[in-house]
Amino acid sequence: MMPIDPKNQEVLITRYLTGEASHDEIVELQVWLVASKDNLLYFQQLKNIWDNTEHNIGENMINVDKAFNLINKRVTFKSPNTNLWYYWKKIAAVLLIPLVLGNLLYFSLRDNNHLTKQEPVYNELFAAFGTRSALKLSDGTSVWLNSGSSIKYPDRFIGNNRTVILKGEAYFEVESDLKKPFIVETSSLSVKATGTKFNVSGYDSDNEAEVTLVSGKVEVDLTDDKKNIKSSKLNINQHFTFNKTNGTTSISDEDTYKYISWKDGKLVFRNEPLSQVVKKISQVFNVDIEIKGKEIQNYSYRATFEDESLTEILKLLKISSPIDFIELKRDPLPDGSFPRKKIIIFPARQ
Repeated sequence: MMPIDPKNQEVLITRYLTGEASHDEIVELQVWLVASKDNLLYFQQLKNIWDNTEHNIGENMINVDKAFNLINKRVTFKSPNTNLWYYWKKIAAVLLIPLVLGNLLYFSLRDNNHLTKQEPVYNELFAAFGTRSALKLSDGTSVWLNSGSSIKYPDRFIGNNRTVILKGEAYFEVESDLKKPFIVETSSLSVKATGTKFNVSGYDSDNEAEVTLVSGKVEVDLTDDKKNIKSSKLNINQHFTFNKTNGTTSISDEDTYKYISWKDGKLVFRNEPLSQVVKKISQVFNVDIEIKGKEIQNYSYRATFEDESLTEILKLLKISSPIDFIELKRDPLPDGSFPRKKIIIFPARQ
């Protein structure tokens, strides 16, 4: 807000006296009052004159004429040409000080209450397939969003918790607040934390929902139509898995980096079967990958891929084990769009 032009100070104060000041003008004067000691001193000096002069206030009415005549006798004019209207406006401003300050306080409290009662505005961030996104929430929490994921979050947190809604996978570094837990809601899990680092994977298309704890503590609730079924508390370096098909859960001690390496642009596999490798690749690149042949399902892979393309990853897998792959031709759908890319992995010919 721009400072008040000295030429307009008296006009603005006079508008307060006549009751014509708008809310914006009240705010403008409030800013001016706290802008400098000189401004406050100016009001204090005039108020001293008023406090030492007879005055009559009743039912919010001020006898301005009587007060002016009394105060006028106490003012020493510096020049015989000084305009009495100049002094009258200053004196009138002093008479209005109690009312002005009361109004300023009223509007400030009203605006603050209005802001407090306003519902937060929700935003939604999407990470396109093959990309990652990052954001910082209003409480300082950092979020990394994996490929094909979205997160819904408020512009500010109100109430007794900090809740966000996740579809897909995200890694969180939560700012500590013991009195206001941070909650991540997915279609099948509710993860509650205070200050900690953890990963949540909850793709709707995936048969499993997972939580990986890097530091701190989290509590995981399984939900069914918002009704809690059971809770699990994780310790550092533990990985939680919920099988949506049979309703079972498991907790294991793990090398957590392989579950969070995606935020650094890496796919890390540590002696994982081909079926698990294919699952992660499918999520990142939004492709359907089918494995033909039971004998290759359990091939184990230890590898780290960093920002390689889908074709490059498949070629590297082919080099490291006796498998091959083909990409099926995609015919356009009736609406002109194309179906998802589909890849078949099968045993390589000997």
